[in-house]
Amino acid sequence: MIFHYSLFEFKRVLKSPALLLFVISLPVAFVFIVGMLVLQAAQSELDEVELVVIDEDQTFETETLIQQLEGDETLEEHVEFIRVDGEVEAFTDESNIAAIIRVPEGFTSQLRSGINEPIDVYLNEGQPFASQLGYLLLQSGQDYITAAQSGVNTVNYFIGSQLEGDERSDFVQQMTVHFTLLSLGRNSLFDEQHLTEINALSWLEQAYVAVISLLYVLTLLFYNFLFKPKTWSSINERLSLIRLTSWKRALGQSLHLITFSLIYLMLFGVLVPSIWFEFSFGIMLVQWSLVAIVFIFLYVVLDYLLKVPAFSLTVFSLFSALFLLSSGLMLPAAFLPEWLQIEWLQSVSEAFYHIFNEGNAPLYEWGMIVLMALVLLVLLRLATRRGETSS
Repeated sequence: MIFHYSLFEFKRVLKSPALLLFVISLPVAFVFIVGMLVLQAAQSELDEVELVVIDEDQTFETETLIQQLEGDETLEEHVEFIRVDGEVEAFTDESNIAAIIRVPEGFTSQLRSGINEPIDVYLNEGQPFASQLGYLLLQSGQDYITAAQSGVNTVNYFIGSQLEGDERSDFVQQMTVHFTLLSLGRNSLFDEQHLTEINALSWLEQAYVAVISLLYVLTLLFYNFLFKPKTWSSINERLSLIRLTSWKRALGQSLHLITFSLIYLMLFGVLVPSIWFEFSFGIMLVQWSLVAIVFIFLYVVLDYLLKVPAFSLTVFSLFSALFLLSSGLMLPAAFLPEWLQIEWLQSVSEAFYHIFNEGNAPLYEWGMIVLMALVLLVLLRLATRRGETSS
């Protein structure tokens, strides 16, 4: 009965091939236009990124660190470092400055003593792309400074402790500079595979995940909105005559949407992107299918709880937007406010990281996604049971 209901839904959709083509192409056009606008805004903003550097420590080590950043090949064409003296407040109103970097007094002495003194970064909200570039720069630099600090502490512990007075001070300074230059020079600060966050996708991989996620959610929205029968109440009466309960209809609708999503994601989410990305076709298809199941069960639950199609689709849009952000599908967790950084939802985006970088099935992350789907399935069962008892 469930299979026949799902087949009935497909036959109804295939009777309108032009409408189906419109449902698939409209999200593509929307994402393309929005993507071009965002890309144009980002490029114009990132053409000349100005970062103000206030070095309050004024030591040989901090001078060496700033010179190393200024001379980095990946930065010099895009970032202009402006060295100034004074207070941070004097530059906060400058609209052309993307970020202000303040090296606090005592930074070098703290580094020598084994304490990683934080470098303050003030971002310009009027330049979101450029300011985040400065933020990532300093976060990346922090990893290298930590590496340098570890080297200094190790050498100081085994060798420096045997020296005395000025000889020991000069030796520690030499080792600080040596390990700072060594750690900064090992990798490019903006090498996509060495970002600051653990399990962080590269920019290209993140763009792929974000675009496919947004395309799929928009397609699911338009699909359910445009193919919803206008005479649904009369169809419900006919289905009740053949004892097709609301629970079976919900499963039939879910099966129908899962099948449609599988075909859609096989083409747009896996087959076409495989031209540019290297990943296991089967593993990636399973990952997208599990993500789709979560969205489908969420929609079906809301549809049976709220009853009114327009209202349920509106609420589904809001929940989908929150899920896309909190799960890291649209943006990396580092760019999100703390209230949106829900750790257990991050398993969705972390699964993509493991697929891209390890090539293995992310079983733990898949388990978390399946758990989300099971919770929604239980809610669906409770909703349909309540509908059956009330009728």
